Amino acid sequence: MIHRTVKKIAGLLALACLAAGTGGAADLKGLTKELFIIPSTTGNEDLLAGRIRGLLPRGLVVEEEGLGTIAVRFRGEAGPTLLLAALDGYGHMVSGITPEGYLALDRPVAPPHARFDAYLLGQPVIISTSHGPVQGVVSQPALHLLTQERRKTLVEGFTLENAFVDIGVRSEKEARAKGIELLDAVTFPAVLTELAGRKWSGPGLGLKAVAAVLVAVAEALATEAPGDETIIAWAAQTKFTARGRGARPAVGAARARTRWQPARTVIVDVAAAGGGDGSPALGKGPVLIEPKDGSTALRQAFERAAAGADTAYQSLAAADSPLAIPFTGPLSEVLTVALPVLFLNTPSEVVDLKDLQALRDLLEKFLKPGAGR
Repeated sequence: MIHRTVKKIAGLLALACLAAGTGGAADLKGLTKELFIIPSTTGNEDLLAGRIRGLLPRGLVVEEEGLGTIAVRFRGEAGPTLLLAALDGYGHMVSGITPEGYLALDRPVAPPHARFDAYLLGQPVIISTSHGPVQGVVSQPALHLLTQERRKTLVEGFTLENAFVDIGVRSEKEARAKGIELLDAVTFPAVLTELAGRKWSGPGLGLKAVAAVLVAVAEALATEAPGDETIIAWAAQTKFTARGRGARPAVGAARARTRWQPARTVIVDVAAAGGGDGSPALGKGPVLIEPKDGSTALRQAFERAAAGADTAYQSLAAADSPLAIPFTGPLSEVLTVALPVLFLNTPSEVVDLKDLQALRDLLEKFLKPGAGR
């Protein structure tokens, strides 16, 4: 398992401070913007976890799991109920430096789909180093000067073996002088595009928006405690899966299960939207993933909470996700509540702010004392 706790200094800390505030008072849009700019790939979640700590209301005690997962606990009579979201998203890392100063790339985890690496070709990237963020671009030859065969190989058959990042240096020594080291995270620039109809777009936006929702929920619970014991957690290394046959749980989620032993778990995740054939749509509310064993008391509680909050929601039948698998069993209930994301796992993820706010409202209503419980 790959995990490094890199001491982020200089430019990386400056990057986090671009959005710094006093915490606890920002609205959901502001929270999303603050978290969006912070890179967070598997094994490099510490900077995002640190920013979430700074945004949580003062007085909340932050618990740790050991691999980077953080959580806050609200005491209550029964429980505990665990709300769990991921800290880490998909991305790349530096796997080598050529004598000419180009950076080779690899992935810390398997890609979410077959074409994921192809988005890199010709695109700007950010390398998160201990000296601060370094800008680069993935090299791309002038395609009109290539033969048809070479063009097809490069574009349609693009692999990480063809990916080299140019950071404007001429040697490995110059690259290392900029702070480049093996395993440094490589991500797309955090460019947030505000679209018509209250929609936002950006790389990895869905993950950061969900993390922001849980910060907003924690703010609400700090002023009005839930009826039951509730733990809100942001899990690290969720893209690593345990070894073995069949459906494999996410390592970060499995460790969270061992650490907090919840009676009920709500996985707060993302769901691909816009695919047709009954898939979720933007603007229609959060998505309740149908439990494998049919309707459960936990799902019914969410349905009552949605009715009480006058919040629309969507339903989706899907296989248990790696995040949910560790929590399934006869002695616990688990339900996945997801934010619909258009163009999921691309550099142009799109979310609808109405869905984001509805997700927050639904979770808050569910957790209020006596509301749909």
